[in-house]
Amino acid sequence: SLSGNHVFLVSRYEYSPGLEEIDTLASGGRSHYWFNDNVKVGLTLSSQKQADQDSSLNGIDLTLRKSVGTWVRMEAANSKGVGSGALNSADGGFTFDPLTNGNDPDAISNAYRIEGSALIDEVISGGKGTATFYGQQSEAGFSAPGQLTATDLTLFGGRYNTSITKRVDLDVKADSREQRQSIKTESLDVSSSYQLSERWRLSGGGRFDTRTDNSLIVPLTQRQGDRLDLSVEAAYDSRSYWTTYGFLQGTAANTGNRMNNNRAGAGGTIRATDRLTLDGELSFGDLGTGAKGGLDYLVSDRTNVYSAYTFENARSDNGVSARRGNWNNGIRSRYTDTTSVYAEERYTHGDVPTGLTHAFGVDYTPDERWNFGGNLEMGVLEDKRTGATTDRKALGLNAGYNFGAVVYSAALEFRLDGVESSDAITSDRTTWLMKNNMTYQVSSDWRFLAKANFSKSTSTLGDLYSGNFTEIVMGYGYRPIDNDRLNTLMKYTYFYNVPFGGLSSTDPLTGQVVGASNIIDFIQKSHILSFDAIYDLTRRWSIGGKYAYRLGQLAQDRLNPEFFDSRASLYVLRADWHFTHRWDVLLEGRLLDLPDAQDRRAGTLVGMYRHVGENLKIGAGYNFTDFSDDLTDLDYNSQGFFINFVGKI
Repeated sequence: SLSGNHVFLVSRYEYSPGLEEIDTLASGGRSHYWFNDNVKVGLTLSSQKQADQDSSLNGIDLTLRKSVGTWVRMEAANSKGVGSGALNSADGGFTFDPLTNGNDPDAISNAYRIEGSALIDEVISGGKGTATFYGQQSEAGFSAPGQLTATDLTLFGGRYNTSITKRVDLDVKADSREQRQSIKTESLDVSSSYQLSERWRLSGGGRFDTRTDNSLIVPLTQRQGDRLDLSVEAAYDSRSYWTTYGFLQGTAANTGNRMNNNRAGAGGTIRATDRLTLDGELSFGDLGTGAKGGLDYLVSDRTNVYSAYTFENARSDNGVSARRGNWNNGIRSRYTDTTSVYAEERYTHGDVPTGLTHAFGVDYTPDERWNFGGNLEMGVLEDKRTGATTDRKALGLNAGYNFGAVVYSAALEFRLDGVESSDAITSDRTTWLMKNNMTYQVSSDWRFLAKANFSKSTSTLGDLYSGNFTEIVMGYGYRPIDNDRLNTLMKYTYFYNVPFGGLSSTDPLTGQVVGASNIIDFIQKSHILSFDAIYDLTRRWSIGGKYAYRLGQLAQDRLNPEFFDSRASLYVLRADWHFTHRWDVLLEGRLLDLPDAQDRRAGTLVGMYRHVGENLKIGAGYNFTDFSDDLTDLDYNSQGFFINFVGKI
């Protein structure tokens, strides 16, 4: 954002091998206790057993609170082992780069943090303003989610703002970041404003920052040294429909190869009409042109249009270059009672990851039976470290039909990715995705259901980098109206999966093979027949069962697949006890027979559910078996606690 606070979208996933049994356990917990309104103590414990790479993360924290605005929080944490590590993907999961906290599997490291906030008049009699501060020390090898520390890291800083008089405000901010064999940055910002009159305001300030790169190999493009910038601004508020301001900024001193940052500019806002508001700023300086502009227009009661552009030349305190521009545009309109349109764009450019994303969509509902939709998205992402780009275009269509006994929905998406690797090799990836769902009420007793999902991804790098997915399901449900105690479902599933195999490295912690010339998973094609039934013995007791058979094949070689049989039979017996008005208890006994693997597994599952309204049950439980009742799932990682939501018709 323009304030220097970065916004991140983080996605996580968990991987477990599919052709071998794993013995892992992750556990943890958090507890805190308020001794009174002023003192809180917290304890956090977590551990992970993973092959021979055990790890743990434990912490204790203390909060001292005088009021909502005055408090101090102290925390100490200890990590052992390298943890889970992390993989960073810039292309939606097709390629990954590993992030680690070092290579020592026996590393024992500590981290400490203190932070606080104070309303000065609560601490010092007669004081004014508010203050915040923070400090953090992380030792090399410390491992926590989002904080993988390869070398010693020290962070500290604070901020103070106050009203000196009714007309004068003061704001002071300082930050420091130092990491061994990395960039050290320090900055100090001081600014003040003076209300000359009801309409005029004067502001001034200065910023001093220093940058030192202590890396073993310093890039030739690195900027190092000190710089002091001073600025002054005058603003005028007409107290009617417009405001304006102008500013001057100059570099008073600099060392090393730091560039001057002289700048001059002006801006303002205007309410052009009762519906339209405009704002803008334009500046020129040594580091380039800076500009921002925006509008918000209420076209009608159904349509709203907005646009905003900012371009700034600075460098954030964490050392990441912040010479960047952001352009956001959007429109939302409901043309008629049946048609609505939306469009959004965001363009980012500069010395940060550059991206361009456009989204456009139409929703059309001509009558009560049909609805149609479409969307178009285009985006470009550039790796800030290597300059490699991914150019992505996507087109989607969807439709739905609901009338009488038939409910149908479908969606089709086409995606084209132009991928550039760090070694300047380019490739194209084409992906087709389609999904279909249908239910048909054949009679009052019988219901037909079907599902067809397809995905096909091809790469110009060859078959090793391609993937295919097909899932076709047809089922028949029987619930006689003259005996509503009985519910049955017969289902056939065809499943074919060729997972993508062109990742970039091997994770030494999980053993996940992600080499560029290796396959991370196996090819599966299966035919599955299943039969489920449940019968209400009384108002409180129900019994049921399930039988499923898989006629499947697996292959480990993508280029020259040699399939081997993977047959399975699943047997499930269950009992449900409806012991109160809204609570159920579930007990299942499960048996999985794998004749080709000469293996047999058995166990139980328990759960408790609460009815929420007429159409939803929410429950939790524990699966003592390591297999799933979904025979397309070949990963034996289903043991443990679960939360489940069940819809009721």
